[in-house]
Amino acid sequence: MTDLLSLSALRTQFRTERGAVKAVDGIDLSIEHGETVGLVGESGSGKSVTALSAMDLVDDPGEIAGGRITLADASLATSLLDEFDDAYVPYPSGLIDAVAAVSSDLRAGRRVSDTAAELRGMADDLADEADPADLASDLEAAAGRLADDTDPTVVGEDLEAALAAAVDGFVFLDADAREQIRGGAKPTDVDIHEGIVDVTAAPEAAVRRVRGGEMGMIFQDPMTSLNPAVTVGEQIAESLRLHRYGGQKTDSWTNGIREILPKIGGRDSDDEVMDEVVRMLQAVGIPEAKQRVDDYPHEFSGGMRQRVLVAIALACRPNLLTADEPTTALDVTIQAQILDLIDDLQAEFGMSVLMITHDLGVVAETCDRVAVMYAGEIVEEGPVEEIFANPAHPYTYTLLESIPTEEKERLTPIEGNVPDLIDMPDGCHFAPRCPWAEPQCREGEIPYLQHGPDEVDHRSKCVHETFDKTAYGSDGVEAGARSAIGDPIVEVRGMKKYYQQEDGALDRVFGGGDPSVKAVDGIDLDVRERETLGLVGESGCGKSTAGRAILHLDPPTDGTVVFAGEDLGSLSKSDLRKRRKDMQMVFQDPMSSLDPRMTAGQTIMEPLKIHDLAEGRRRERVFELMDAVGLERGQFGRYPHELSGGQRQRVGIARALAVDPDFIVADEPVSALDVSVQAQIINLLEDLQEEFGLTFLFIAHDLSVVRHISDRVAVMYLGEIVEVAETDELFETPKHPYTKALLSAIPEPDPLADTDDRTILKGDVPSPIDPPSGCRFRTRCPSVIPPDDLNIDQGRYREVMFYRQRLESGDIDLDAIESEVRIEDESAPTAVADGGEHPKLFEYFFDGPLSGEARSAVAESFELLKEDRWDEAEATLRETFESVCEREDPQIDESGHPAACHLYDERPDGA
Repeated sequence: MTDLLSLSALRTQFRTERGAVKAVDGIDLSIEHGETVGLVGESGSGKSVTALSAMDLVDDPGEIAGGRITLADASLATSLLDEFDDAYVPYPSGLIDAVAAVSSDLRAGRRVSDTAAELRGMADDLADEADPADLASDLEAAAGRLADDTDPTVVGEDLEAALAAAVDGFVFLDADAREQIRGGAKPTDVDIHEGIVDVTAAPEAAVRRVRGGEMGMIFQDPMTSLNPAVTVGEQIAESLRLHRYGGQKTDSWTNGIREILPKIGGRDSDDEVMDEVVRMLQAVGIPEAKQRVDDYPHEFSGGMRQRVLVAIALACRPNLLTADEPTTALDVTIQAQILDLIDDLQAEFGMSVLMITHDLGVVAETCDRVAVMYAGEIVEEGPVEEIFANPAHPYTYTLLESIPTEEKERLTPIEGNVPDLIDMPDGCHFAPRCPWAEPQCREGEIPYLQHGPDEVDHRSKCVHETFDKTAYGSDGVEAGARSAIGDPIVEVRGMKKYYQQEDGALDRVFGGGDPSVKAVDGIDLDVRERETLGLVGESGCGKSTAGRAILHLDPPTDGTVVFAGEDLGSLSKSDLRKRRKDMQMVFQDPMSSLDPRMTAGQTIMEPLKIHDLAEGRRRERVFELMDAVGLERGQFGRYPHELSGGQRQRVGIARALAVDPDFIVADEPVSALDVSVQAQIINLLEDLQEEFGLTFLFIAHDLSVVRHISDRVAVMYLGEIVEVAETDELFETPKHPYTKALLSAIPEPDPLADTDDRTILKGDVPSPIDPPSGCRFRTRCPSVIPPDDLNIDQGRYREVMFYRQRLESGDIDLDAIESEVRIEDESAPTAVADGGEHPKLFEYFFDGPLSGEARSAVAESFELLKEDRWDEAEATLRETFESVCEREDPQIDESGHPAACHLYDERPDGA
């Protein structure tokens, strides 16, 4: 069967003053129909450029310098043949691929003994084909010149020129179709069973048909990928209009106005387009889709914006979806939602997926096959189970060894950095960093070797058939004996941090009338001397705000913070500034937290000047700090943009250490780093803690990292601490449902791991302006407690609570719900269509049947809503379904493993 997408000897380069950056350097990669292929590697390895090249989206100064990109799609081929007169290529696609590969090898100086015979065999294959350019003669001539010892690079260049002259179209057809054309049929009249489009040779007008139509892409950052000035509905509709409803319009001022204001007398198909937009928003899980089409991106949460990007990418039902780091900026809970969504949509639409990520856990859970990329090359490729169980390339093995796991006392990062893509080393590009490198690795072309069972296609670009994995990381793997954890050095009691909403200058002077944003709402926390306390939770839960408030960088609104026995709130500004020498912070994004106009040395020296330290020997002190964090002294004069991500983070750590602090708040210090650099920073923090007796508050949303580095973990949700425990105890026996959901969502870097019991949280974190009553997690909790006297299934009760939330917020449009065209087949039976009242509403809000008192109360509320009696509908539901979780605020207990949850509350319901 023909591969859906095939990249053959693809080379993409970017022109610079120093030379060509070889971002993609001759890779071969294919994706079959319905397959998910993962493309992994460190930042700068060429993953995203590969995806952009596949869609011919590389901008100046970049260009596709060589190779072919082909897409197999019979209907697309038929359409392009009808639209473009010179699209047809009379040669077999496979033969052209083979000739191009030989030409590429020869031009690169790669020649094997049977190349001449291979060329003659290709010429023989053309005997039964139309050969209008007499390509067979060129192949025979090239074979003869190689036999006469002509310079292979010259032969390769001539062969490339002959191939370019022979192939002046971009659509290849199957053998039966070519036979019909040789018999006199026109290309537009033949019955096409297999059609292949050469994207690299196609004109821009044809490539536009491919982008968005046959190939969709989810870009990395949803906030920068969406147009903030255009509604989400219009952004989805744009792709539909272009590819399915009328195509590209001519450039004119009238069409320009219609593109901006499409509803003004411009399109007869607008109603149909918007119906399709609503269907897509429903498919990606956006509630009340018909209402949300007119919303703007800023009105959506991060997870919902990512869902909109998925809807845009899938609007035209592409055969191939490219997902470029679709979950990198998301919390584990939202990440699990998006991955689950992509998996469901892939099964529904039967599409293939190219998953680009540096998260190996995501790859293990979602992919069928994996390609590992390093310095522009694919160094290993094979089935996901085979790659994770038996990595054959040293780079793949060392990447996997960088992942934090519960078994590892100490991580083993990859030493060094990705090489300069302008002047790459000879031989294996990984050799300068490889622990098993030998002289033969640094010269000539490195071959691909096959590994594993005969029936498994597992190739690795390495001279080693095997290497001694047991020797890797043996030096210094065992962590040294940890210093004894002491008494609390930081004691937080009832700390609150509210932000007043201000609409203008008068509000800033007299105070606004709007309620405050309750970012941190009364937390109690102890951090012990020489301890690492992990603080985890989703984005928006108040972790970073809490860290800044503890340090009084943004002083608390209420409560106390006692550091080393001293109440920070009672100190004057000058005394607090002196105290800050003992308390420092490592900020989240090293690029934005470093002054781009200051060198690394100046940045590290700045706190020494501010606090009048090391006068007369500040330069020497900076060098000592650079040595301590693993920076080379030659990097003293480099600016942030000249450093790698890991080096920038080391500068931030050195800056925090400059004043010899006792306590450091590390705010997401590894969230933006590759797994290898992440391992380096984690090891560094552990070493510095041991050497200097430091105490850390480690803020993160990557729970694998938290488990590795933390002694205890505090879980935060919507401004409150909901659980605190020793790390091992919390991960092995979590008590709070929110903690269980967080742990359940962690991607497992094991393709064989069982994730069927994973808890996928629904909904978004509520607003901190008006948090829910009682337990703040109750609006999303899968274990919310039903009334004792109500007989209802837990899943149905959770759905009832979601329905109540929608009703109480006024976020229900009955007409929209009953009029929307549902994605499900209308003829298919539904779980709740039992002939009762309001079947469409029951089907919309519930995935299963309700019975008895529960069904009667919900049916009565539906009837009241239809009569526009919203308050009575709310009261009806409250009377039947009100939970202890919403009536009472759970108190965190005083046990050794405290959790603020009514499941552990001994008070009787209603007390």
